[in-house]
Formats: sequence, structure tokens, C-alpha cells
Amino acid sequence: MDDEKIEKDFIFKAANVETCEVTEEDLKKINKFTLSPVTAEEVYVFKTVVGDNELDDRNFEPFNLNALKDLKELYIGKTVIKDHRRSADNQVARIFDTELIQDASKLTGAGEIYTKLVTKQYMIKTSKNENLIAEIKGGIKKEVSTGCKAKHAYCSICGTDNVTTYCNHYWGKEYNTVEGKKICYFTLDGAKEAYELSLVAVPAQPRAGTTKNYGAKVKDFINESEKNNEINKESELKLRLKALDSFLFIKK
Repeated sequence: MDDEKIEKDFIFKAANVETCEVTEEDLKKINKFTLSPVTAEEVYVFKTVVGDNELDDRNFEPFNLNALKDLKELYIGKTVIKDHRRSADNQVARIFDTELIQDASKLTGAGEIYTKLVTKQYMIKTSKNENLIAEIKGGIKKEVSTGCKAKHAYCSICGTDNVTTYCNHYWGKEYNTVEGKKICYFTLDGAKEAYELSLVAVPAQPRAGTTKNYGAKVKDFINESEKNNEINKESELKLRLKALDSFLFIKK
């Protein structure tokens, strides 16, 4: 896979890990990915809450239900690595199941039923990873960052899809609109790809946090803004930082 392309379009979401018992249904799903059948004694299973569709994302980039539904399908079979280092030797587990859990009594700020995406992944128990398993069980290795690519990233102020072209609005900033003052956020609508799940020391943020580059071309935004005399050095600098931040766990 082309690392440069992945880095350009990468979206990080933080998540937490918890261990769980291996069921017969789990084994059936796990053995779809193994060359030889494995037993419950041979595998270690843990699950992760990848994200939800609430608008209170600290970096103002929430998933919507469409994104969670896409990711539910896309994450099955994906690898689990450490520190987003994509190499065969760095693979430690594989996702074998996903689930959308809904709370019908709770609606999000966008009026959707509150939904969270949970993934389940397995490891083959070996002498090499017994310390890692012990650290997960002991709560030492519990932070996870997920990597995916959104279909759309709609600005709440102007409606621009920032996957195709950047608009002039920024995360968390308040703007005056015809409907009154509104906070800017970018709704991630749908997902094109799920790349991996990664054990990390410092996730993008404590709960469903993100650091991302949507994939729009900087030059397209600059050319459009110049035509309208709306660009200046400060906004261009912020835009270029936004385009470079896909692998930087920074606080905006």
C-alpha cells in the first residue's frame, strides 16, 4: 500500500481497549482468517470502542451514522499494529468482528440515534507476545488510535465538502450566520477505507479525538480564494499546517 497516499488522507480516532472471553461464535469468525483452525486456548481476544456519532468531538470532527455503518464493514479483517508503523513484522492482531451499539433513548446533536462502533480482534498466543497480552490485561496498553479515510467532511457553517476543496472556516471557531452564531465543525459523512487499528502511547485525544488531513488539494482552495480576494498569509499558513498534520498528535 502507498504510504504517502495513506498519510495524506489519514484520519485518526482515539479509542480504548478491554479484554473479553472467547466464545464459540468468536472462534467461527476468527477461523475464517486462519489457515488452520485455532482453539479458544490458542487465542487472546480484546475489543475496542472505535468511536461514536455524537457531535461533542473535542476536535470538532464527528463521525455521523453513515460513517459508522461504513466502518463497521470496512474494519473486518484489518490488521492491528503498534504506533502506526506499517510493516509485516509489526502486526500483532487482526479484527474479526464489528458491531454497532445504539441507545434509542439518546439522540446526538445532529438528531441521530446515539451509536458507537465496537471492534473485536484476536492475537495468537506466543512467547513473543505474552508480555503484550499481559500489558493489555493489566491496563498498561489500553490506548488505541484508528486510521480511516472519510468520503465527505462537511463544514457546519457553509456546507463545503472539505474532502474535495477546503473552505475558509476552522474547527471550533464561532461564526455569525443567518441563523445566528454557530460553532464550526466538520461532519465526517461516510468512509471510503479503514486502514488499521494501532496501539499507541499518546492517542489523538482521550475520547474519539482526531487529527487528520481530509485529502482536499491545497492549491484548489488557494486558487478559489484568490479569485474572491479572500486569502491572506495567515489563512494560507493555517491551511498548509492543516495539510501536514495527518501524523502529528497535536492539540489544535
